[in-house]
Amino acid sequence: MKTKELFFCAAIGVNASQVDELTKYAETQIRGDRSSSKIQMNIETPNWSRTLEITSDVEGKDFALSTIDSPAKEKGTRTLRIKNNMWNYFPKLKKKISVSSSMLLSSWMGSDFTNDDILKASSMNEDYTHSFGADIVKDGNDYKMIEHKARENSKVMWPKIVALTSKQDCLPREYHYYDKKNNLKRILTFSEIKTFDGHLFPTKWTMMPQNDHKKMTTIIYKDVKFNVSFKKDHFTQKNLTDY
Repeated sequence: MKTKELFFCAAIGVNASQVDELTKYAETQIRGDRSSSKIQMNIETPNWSRTLEITSDVEGKDFALSTIDSPAKEKGTRTLRIKNNMWNYFPKLKKKISVSSSMLLSSWMGSDFTNDDILKASSMNEDYTHSFGADIVKDGNDYKMIEHKARENSKVMWPKIVALTSKQDCLPREYHYYDKKNNLKRILTFSEIKTFDGHLFPTKWTMMPQNDHKKMTTIIYKDVKFNVSFKKDHFTQKNLTDY
């Protein structure tokens, strides 16, 4: 049974009584049908840090292509996903490597984000069921807790994700990721909301692993285009290596 709990959502301008409404709205705002983004990724560890400039193209749930634009050492390195298939291409080696689906939880380029995160293989709206939790006040802001549990037949990496969703703009401010043993493994925070092509969008994403508090990866979205169309061969293995 769907959970009903009435509250006013300023962003939508209506009373949001269905948890599914909020989940779909947030994903539509952040993900859209297709997008092309310019991203800065800052990776921090106790022993080293580095910054990557990335172009990320996504179409629906089935297609994603990420390209490292800088630094020069990694420039042109690309990751392509077509449905459940994924490849990395390293231009200096002129080598394409197939990546198994079991590696979706593996770190992307040494960051605290996974291949699944970068390639947006999972859909919160389609792959999870949703239920309201308690209201939370944190740092003076009001949030609605939403618990997302993986659907029985969905092939997702995280069985449970708990979201703190703003009552003002109906966008998530935190995702808490839990493993199969219900252990909290990482926390993703969203901040600095801006508008791109009519979409409300958090431009700063900070991933914090819970097993090592000295590590952190921050993604800054410098630009996001939602009203974009890609060429027919954009998400293809040929385009992956012909860049």
